[in-house]
Amino acid sequence: MTRICRWGIGLALAGLMLASGWSAEGAEKFRIGIHRALFGSFEVVADRMGYWKAEGLNYNVQYFKQGKLMRNAVIQNNLDVGTTGFSPYVTALAKGAKVTGIAVTTDLCGQQHIMVPKDSPIKSIKELKGKRFATLIGTSVDLAFRTAVMPRHGLAEKDLKWLNIVTTDRVAALVSGNADAAIVGDPQAEIALQKGLVKTLEDFCPYDRPRMMHIGNPGTLKANPDQYVKYFKGWLKAMKLLKDDPEKFAKIYHEALMEVGDKTEYPIVLAVLKRLTTTPEFNDEIRKNLTEIAAMQKKMGWAKGTPDFMKGETLDDSLLRKAGGTPKN
Repeated sequence: MTRICRWGIGLALAGLMLASGWSAEGAEKFRIGIHRALFGSFEVVADRMGYWKAEGLNYNVQYFKQGKLMRNAVIQNNLDVGTTGFSPYVTALAKGAKVTGIAVTTDLCGQQHIMVPKDSPIKSIKELKGKRFATLIGTSVDLAFRTAVMPRHGLAEKDLKWLNIVTTDRVAALVSGNADAAIVGDPQAEIALQKGLVKTLEDFCPYDRPRMMHIGNPGTLKANPDQYVKYFKGWLKAMKLLKDDPEKFAKIYHEALMEVGDKTEYPIVLAVLKRLTTTPEFNDEIRKNLTEIAAMQKKMGWAKGTPDFMKGETLDDSLLRKAGGTPKN
């Protein structure tokens, strides 16, 4: 199946999923996507603490297992705001999609782990040759693994047997024996590790700093920019709570995890939350990183175009800065 076909199918599935789950009344509200991985905790806390309601934001939330699905939903006008990796964002722009980067969510390197089952004889990344590896093609950590991690260990793409599996299902793939190794993000990674289900080979920090970003719906950004200001005010309050009172933040997020079946102990949640780091505003380092990703994707044949992020096109953090009282750079 061609990449263009997969792209079209992904968009159709995202639209169908959201259309079936949202009422007409809900569609009139500001539509927020929340990731099930650790970096979605800011949105979870903003929602549960009533930060957005306090700002007067009338909204709905929808949970997603993968940032690429949120990207597709924003492009299909089924979401107003969501988070996705730098790599899927760049791919979408290179293919002509209309989507705007509006803030950096978080760094991922310390939250993403290369894992194997607990009884696996594999002890190093070099030993992954010929093994079944679970990832999701096109994500930021997938790109980082292929271009930064594998070459350092003398591996090429042809050396692995690739499995396309969403983030939250990869522990199950390892435990069932369907995958020999996988990229697993927190909190699922730490939960599985503490339960003795898996073991970690490495995280991504020695190799690269993949990141997530907030993306906005261009139509809503133009028509209702104040909604994004209210959204970011609530999001920044959640980020401040993590900094000022991590125990309270962790308690709220722990309760949310328990409700969706990610059963774990509070101390584990607190520990992984302390790995969250971010500087939300766009800067020259971020723009350079996006430009490098675009060049790499073109080299790999993932996309033909290379957007010029150094000029600031398709990036606009002015509403984030307005919400935080920071002047535009």
